[in-house]
Amino acid sequence: MDAQIWAEIRRLKEVAGLSERKIAEQLVISRGKIRRALAGMPGQKQPQQTSSKLDAFKPAIEAILKKHPKLSGVKILEKLKSQGYAGSVTILREYLAEVRGRKREAYVRYETAPGEEAQVDWGYYAVLLFNGHPRKTYFFVMVLSYSRKLYVEFTTSQTLDVFLQCHLNAFKCFGGVPKAILYDNLKSVVISRYIGHVQFNQKFLEFAGYYLFTPKTTGVRKPYEKGKVESGVKYVKQNFLAGGDFRDFDDLESQCRQWLERANQRRHGTTGERPEERFQKDKEFLLPLQVKDYDVTFPLHIRAYHDCRLRFDGNYYSVPAKYILLPLILRASKYEIKLFYQGNRIAKHVRSYGKNEKVEDPKHFADLLKIKKAARDSKLRDSFLRLAPCCAEYFEGLMQLEKELKTELRLIMQQVEIYSAYEVIPAIEKALEYKAFGFIYIKNIIAQNRAKRQEKLIRPLIFSKYPDIENLSVEPKNLEYYDKLFEGGKHD
Repeated sequence: MDAQIWAEIRRLKEVAGLSERKIAEQLVISRGKIRRALAGMPGQKQPQQTSSKLDAFKPAIEAILKKHPKLSGVKILEKLKSQGYAGSVTILREYLAEVRGRKREAYVRYETAPGEEAQVDWGYYAVLLFNGHPRKTYFFVMVLSYSRKLYVEFTTSQTLDVFLQCHLNAFKCFGGVPKAILYDNLKSVVISRYIGHVQFNQKFLEFAGYYLFTPKTTGVRKPYEKGKVESGVKYVKQNFLAGGDFRDFDDLESQCRQWLERANQRRHGTTGERPEERFQKDKEFLLPLQVKDYDVTFPLHIRAYHDCRLRFDGNYYSVPAKYILLPLILRASKYEIKLFYQGNRIAKHVRSYGKNEKVEDPKHFADLLKIKKAARDSKLRDSFLRLAPCCAEYFEGLMQLEKELKTELRLIMQQVEIYSAYEVIPAIEKALEYKAFGFIYIKNIIAQNRAKRQEKLIRPLIFSKYPDIENLSVEPKNLEYYDKLFEGGKHD
């Protein structure tokens, strides 16, 4: 060992009274080397330990690291204990540091006052089933700098609206808002940097202004400036995700909530206290939450198609029929789709994460059937009025009857389909002359006229198995062309 380092170790121990941990942090060397320095002179050989409790378990450690390279020492210790290991975590960590060959980098540690700061970052996990569909899974981490209390939330995207919703959920979990939040150069936060000038995302600044916290950023490529959340992300990966078994996204979230309660009750390695206990002082100085939540969703201008559906994120969602082709606003959250027209909500759906799926509300199509029915009724009336000028006056008379107007019109127009307008119009004119309003009069007049001409009545076709066919209307075609053709004698 270098004499200068040996002397400095002894000075810090004997004069400054620092612990082995503090000396190791200050000089960036292992505690094993510190213990060797305190045991004798720098050139003096120390007795070699011929065997270690860990030796018999090194093959098992190698197997664990091969499967989970980033698994923490604590988790590996749990696995080894189940195999009979009785040694301490210290020699395990020293061996892991030797095997992994970790690069050491010195930096200045700083502490903040209660409620003063939080740090935020993202982590990526894997592809999991979300509502039955495979999706990339990310996790949002916010850590309060004073207490080290963690908030963790899993998501299926890192978009700005999701990012802001995670903030809001964290604030509600903490019961308040930290005065400042530290980020690295996340695209959701920072649009650009130039010569020390940071241009923030305007929507993010609006959110920060609403909740009164100050956004701060680290230097470029300086993640150690937000070391607390970096450690938090690493802690989630190594102590929760590594070696975990999750059926789907819901199971992941459920297990995370249970793990997070235990994680905030552990004794923190740096503060020496439990985060939940230190949080009691933290929350006294947090900014209060706003009475009304900030709407983190983004308004998307969209229109529905003629089939009462609109397309969003690869799927189809229904809207009430009367809003087709009108300008709508869509707001999407993690689990919901909401649709608005002129500020009023007109529809709400569970959000789908599949592809080409149809998410529908049957009521929306019931409205469509009502509109179509009204359109058919209107078409029936218009068809009757177009028959002849006399039909307008006859229609007024039909409206005075104590009978269903639609049925009367349908039956009269059925006579047009059977006998053509050339027989029905004279019948209407004669019925109007006698103020005889109703289908039965038109039918009787047609029968009398045909009897005079010695023509039989025509029975209408009845489709008992297909009643909808009876309601179909056929536009009569003008046959004048054929009349002229035959008048000229040009026919075969």
